[in-house]
Amino acid sequence: MKLKDDISKLWNDSDKNAIKGILFMTVVVAVYFYFGIHEFFAKTFPHTNNLDYWKYIYHNFTPIILFFALGIVFVKFVLKADLKDFGLGPGDIKTGLKICLVLTPIMVLAGLTAVFDKGMNTTYPLPRYVIYAPAKYALLYYVSYIAYYIGWEFLFRGIGIFSFKKDNALMAIAVSTMISALIHSSIAGFGKPLAETFSAIPAGIAFGYVAYKTRSVWYGFYLHSLVGFSTDFLIAVFIRNGLI
Repeated sequence: MKLKDDISKLWNDSDKNAIKGILFMTVVVAVYFYFGIHEFFAKTFPHTNNLDYWKYIYHNFTPIILFFALGIVFVKFVLKADLKDFGLGPGDIKTGLKICLVLTPIMVLAGLTAVFDKGMNTTYPLPRYVIYAPAKYALLYYVSYIAYYIGWEFLFRGIGIFSFKKDNALMAIAVSTMISALIHSSIAGFGKPLAETFSAIPAGIAFGYVAYKTRSVWYGFYLHSLVGFSTDFLIAVFIRNGLI
């Protein structure tokens, strides 16, 4: 009975929603790694025409299901909370717009800087086909990017931040940053470029703070999408014009 009592006491003294949130993130990220990324698609559908393109379309769209849709179910039926309390509302619009105005040029500059990093310009765009692809294929790819970032921001900056009590905001930002940054590294099997992995740490802290400050994930979504789009688009432009 002592073990049961100890566990019961630990549970009763804990930040229950935070524990549930961390466990949810852990489970869906594990499911994503095994069944939601490009490698799973390539192994499952190896004879797909233009496989290098379609596997990344799959990779980008699955977070809208695993992270966003399942995240909504988790918040509403497990945490029994209002979605706006987990960042899906407009939040503090005035503060959010000010932050976006200040950080927009910085995000674009970060994308431009990535152009000259060999690890980045040999990795992005992930499907190299997009660089010379017809407009409709490039458009679908960037639409899938939007789906990816919506899922990502809701999981890590919505559930990851707002599952914690307000007085544990720094812990929430640190935990969500740790998980999201490690996903970029070879530890999680994705093997992103070194520059991206290490930049994901300050970016995770910054986007987490933006979510906490505005009580919304949408401003971080805009900034995260902007740096991703800028990186891909500018690298493609430089390659097409023979500049790198």
